[in-house]
Amino acid sequence: MSASRRGFFAKLKYSFDNFMSKGGLSVFSALMLVFFLSFLLMAAVRFLVNSLSPDNGFDSFWAQAWRSFLQIADAGCLGEDTDYGVFNKGVGVLTIFVGLILFSSLVAFITSQFESKLDELKKGKSAIIEKNHTLILGFGDRVLEIIRELVIANESERSATVAVLSAREKDEMDDFFRERLTERKTTKLVTRSGSTSSISTLDRMAVKYARSVIILNDAQVDDDSHSKELADSRVLKTIMAVVACTGEDNIPPIAAEIHLESKRALAKNISPNVTIIDEHSLLAKLMVQTSRISGLAQVYDNLVGFDGCEFYFYQPEGGFSGITYHDLLFHFSVCSVLGIRKKDGTVCLNPLPSTILEEGDEAILVAEDDSTIKYLKKKVEVPAVNAKPAASQKKDIENQLIAGWSIKTPIIIDEYSNYLVEGSMIDVVVSEITDEIKSEFDAVKAKHSPIKMNLIAADIHDSKVIENLRPENYDNVILLSGDGGDAEVRDSETIAQLLGFRHYFKNLAKKDIKTQLITEVADSDNIDLIKEVGVKDFLISNQFISKIYAQISEEPAVYDIYDDLFKAEGSEVYIKPSDYFFSNFPVEITFAEICEAAIMRNETCFGVRLAKEEDDASKNYGIYVNPEKSRKFTITKNDWLITLAEDES
Repeated sequence: MSASRRGFFAKLKYSFDNFMSKGGLSVFSALMLVFFLSFLLMAAVRFLVNSLSPDNGFDSFWAQAWRSFLQIADAGCLGEDTDYGVFNKGVGVLTIFVGLILFSSLVAFITSQFESKLDELKKGKSAIIEKNHTLILGFGDRVLEIIRELVIANESERSATVAVLSAREKDEMDDFFRERLTERKTTKLVTRSGSTSSISTLDRMAVKYARSVIILNDAQVDDDSHSKELADSRVLKTIMAVVACTGEDNIPPIAAEIHLESKRALAKNISPNVTIIDEHSLLAKLMVQTSRISGLAQVYDNLVGFDGCEFYFYQPEGGFSGITYHDLLFHFSVCSVLGIRKKDGTVCLNPLPSTILEEGDEAILVAEDDSTIKYLKKKVEVPAVNAKPAASQKKDIENQLIAGWSIKTPIIIDEYSNYLVEGSMIDVVVSEITDEIKSEFDAVKAKHSPIKMNLIAADIHDSKVIENLRPENYDNVILLSGDGGDAEVRDSETIAQLLGFRHYFKNLAKKDIKTQLITEVADSDNIDLIKEVGVKDFLISNQFISKIYAQISEEPAVYDIYDDLFKAEGSEVYIKPSDYFFSNFPVEITFAEICEAAIMRNETCFGVRLAKEEDDASKNYGIYVNPEKSRKFTITKNDWLITLAEDES
């Protein structure tokens, strides 16, 4: 064979390979073209043979074409050629062979394409056609709790969609959610497998039309700094990919999880639509607040997430211009005002009663649902209230015990020190004092020299160790869950410690123990076990942060409220004795009058806690958040008011 012929056939083969590589549509088109050409060729040959050697008369071309088509499509039609001669029968046989080859090729092609499509769907590579959906990028322990919150948030919608994209196999994700997420209500869950930082993959997830995006970090808390840095970089890359897909002017609200502060600063500079959650700081500050105020954990449980009351920003038609904050409280009957968001976005919780709202200012509300928010043009009438004026209370020296060391421990110590008076003490018990722990402890100790701090190495699981610690001499005992690892293992360790302390307190001859046990729980499925032990103040860390992620995905500005609430500066949530506000007991009074008594002390009341129900879990331990203004309560000296205030006095 000559070089020119070899070149011709090589080029022909190359062209054929390129054509076939274009995909299924090209192959199908080629097969159909071959089928059509073969049909015409065999019809022409049959017509020619029949014209040269007619057997039973001369058939028209169209008659011969129809017979050729039948034989290509069905080999059984060859039996109808019994009246024809050998030449016509030979053409029929040839037609049958051509039909068998073509049809087997078509069947094989269709089968392979069908299997390929099934495999594509199985692997989660297909595109989604959704609008106004919540897009979760990444997978981990937190994803389940986030979706559970979104399911609750979407209850009022006829249909809603949550789409999850991760590197995991679609089958694995589907099995995970099928087993653990049995109640989806009006929410449709869609899973896809692929790279979260791929622009083409994000396009398949309809990111341009997403209502919000949640980006999860794949690094564990106990991973080294290098691993966290790499994971944070992947989150940054994902944020940039979302921006590239949507355009800077159309970026949906993005809530992202980043471990390192340096990376957080970079993420925040990408777009104002990006909210970065410092979960360790939030949890640490929350644990400090809940440990110092009994019942506060239940209050926050009512505020955080969509199951119960939620935060809203509201402005009626025409705005609030000219109204004072004091009067604003009583223009809502079934929701509570907590503060103001200024027109520049600044959050101001519990401002002075005389503060005048300006054009563009919004009310910060607590309500069960946005449908319950009703602005009353005429405010609720409140009779004169005989309330006690604010009086400064002397702060007592406090003793705090922290059991366990995690990334949150130094933050907790630092935050505690902002509340404690000189002479107070913080003891930290760890199983082993490493160089890293010693360094971090010494750094925070040097920062707060007026506070006594001790780092103790001991096995907290040993009953003798608990006995030697004399926990009854502490105001609070905080049991911290470890960093990273399986949530069930961490919770098992914490519950074992909790049982040890409860056993010690039960065996004490002294019964009027006021020490509070505060427990951090990683897995929400262990709530019932914690309650059985008798601990009312516990924090479900994973669930709490997941609820915040879900809320921020719906309303990013809510994060500013949490950031303000959990700081030592400004106003925080307190549960204060009723005798701070009233002189005579018992007093039958409406919640509107309770709010009036609180605002006279420059405090914003949004709930009550009844002593007679504080041990009743079915009644939420006596905690009533955001009752109607008209609801009456019989307040005794043993009851409390839930307020926003600048201090605990």
